[in-house]
Amino acid sequence: MKKINIFFALMVLIAAWSCEEKENMDPVATWTVNGPVVSMPANNASVVLDETNPTAPTRFEWQPSTASNRFVVQYEVVLLPAGSTDYANPILSITPGNNARDLSAVATAEQIDYALSTLCHAPGAEVQLQWAVIAKVIDKREVSVQNITFKRFANERIPATLFVTGEATEGGSDVSQAIPMRAIRNAEGELTGRYEAYTHLKEGATFFFRDQAIEKSRKLGGPEGKLSCGGVIPSPGEGEYLIRANLVDNTYEFVKIDRWSLVGDAVEGGWGGDVPLEYIGGGVWEKEIIFYLPYETAGWILRANGDWAYLLKRVKESADADNKGGKLVMESQAAGQGLEFEDMPGTTGLHKVTVDLSADAYTYKLTKIISPVQTIVGKATDVTANAVSGTFAIEGEAPAELYLLEDGAMIAQLTKDGNVFKSEKYLALQASKSYSLNSKADGTGTAFDGDDDGVITVDHDQAYQINVDFDKNELSWKHYNLKLFHWDEAGGGWDQRQELLMTYVHPYKFEVTGNLNAGFHSKFISPWDIQFGSSGTALSGTMTNGGANYTGINSNGSYKATITVSNDFATGEYSFVKQ
Repeated sequence: MKKINIFFALMVLIAAWSCEEKENMDPVATWTVNGPVVSMPANNASVVLDETNPTAPTRFEWQPSTASNRFVVQYEVVLLPAGSTDYANPILSITPGNNARDLSAVATAEQIDYALSTLCHAPGAEVQLQWAVIAKVIDKREVSVQNITFKRFANERIPATLFVTGEATEGGSDVSQAIPMRAIRNAEGELTGRYEAYTHLKEGATFFFRDQAIEKSRKLGGPEGKLSCGGVIPSPGEGEYLIRANLVDNTYEFVKIDRWSLVGDAVEGGWGGDVPLEYIGGGVWEKEIIFYLPYETAGWILRANGDWAYLLKRVKESADADNKGGKLVMESQAAGQGLEFEDMPGTTGLHKVTVDLSADAYTYKLTKIISPVQTIVGKATDVTANAVSGTFAIEGEAPAELYLLEDGAMIAQLTKDGNVFKSEKYLALQASKSYSLNSKADGTGTAFDGDDDGVITVDHDQAYQINVDFDKNELSWKHYNLKLFHWDEAGGGWDQRQELLMTYVHPYKFEVTGNLNAGFHSKFISPWDIQFGSSGTALSGTMTNGGANYTGINSNGSYKATITVSNDFATGEYSFVKQ
């Protein structure tokens, strides 16, 4: 019975407590909230924001609000344009401490000045506002409002960030997808007020800059290269662009990027070539590209639009562990940023080249591509380039001797240098023949090849240099195309020259027919390793690599020019025959 009585008493207490709780939970309409009473700043106060002390506080205080049902009151302080009652969209909102229960709140000079800048008030301007303290109890609101004037900083702040956003951009009008720009810093690491971004723009739309990737941030734009607060920028057209903004002189500019290309000894065409990448979005260019030996000395750089004024090189001491990546800097900007630069080193074989010019990157990376071996000498994307080269894999251990056989007959013994074998001369090879490498001159030794059939083919007739590196298990090849350069030294000069591509004729012969002018200078060139010239003036004779400009054409007309070179490309016999 004792247990039953205790249980009954407990139930009576719970019922009594429940009845008391219901009586205190009055309907919303039956209880009230007294509004807060503002203490400071006083009505119509004037505050000068101190630029030299950006963290200086402006303190807002008020007397407490009370609810008739004794519920907890929470507060919010807002800044509004003069006359506004849109408390849900203030210029600035400040939440007091203690879970919004404190009777004061603080905003720094920098916070208030920035909020005024987003409304395009000029530096140094006096701006009339309202400040309000809002008392909140469940869904009831009571507001107390005062007038206040703030004087802005005398100078506009230089933001640490700047973004590109708007319908014309890759991220569209969603500001959360705004494209960050790179803030250019000087050699001391200080902000310069200059920013840049590589991105794609759409035609027939607009964009603008924001200093933060949020809606309530400072918006900048305007036509014709001039920036103003709140403006928009018309797209210059469909394509990829380098966009530059300068917040010191409030200007912007575009550089259309038709292509970023690799150029240098390590890639096809050498320093006279141009191997373009493809834009894949997000400030990134990419493509699979073949790199060639000798990679120990071969280098390359990135060039925009074939223009030597726009070169990207590697920042010194930024190389990845495998030396196939690193940070990039525009050569023309490096000194101002306190950076030293260098050409990117070459490598061998097929690699995916990734160039990331998004704001937080400016890097490149080479990723090796493993692909089936094609043992073809002379196969290249552009066989008409000045210097054409390539590699493919070779299996096996280095022999004591190595011979090149043509249709089973030995045509050259390659010179041994450690585990590397080289053809000292250029070998006149033909597409109609089959070739093999063997450790014995009669072909009875060990055969070396990359695809196990023992046969090396030639894509087109040419004079090739062959290297076989057993340390890297690679065969590399190279040949030169020659061009007849023809120009008026006294007139338009070198920049107005003709470049006539010559046709290779087996063995060691190059020829071309074209219109030549009396008194003009001529040379047979594969820029810039080969430069055949002669001080003679006869229509036929001997030329040397590095010789003088030839000036023997004494009447205008169509000529067939022929040059037969030595197998080391040191000398050549030439002739000009008028057609």
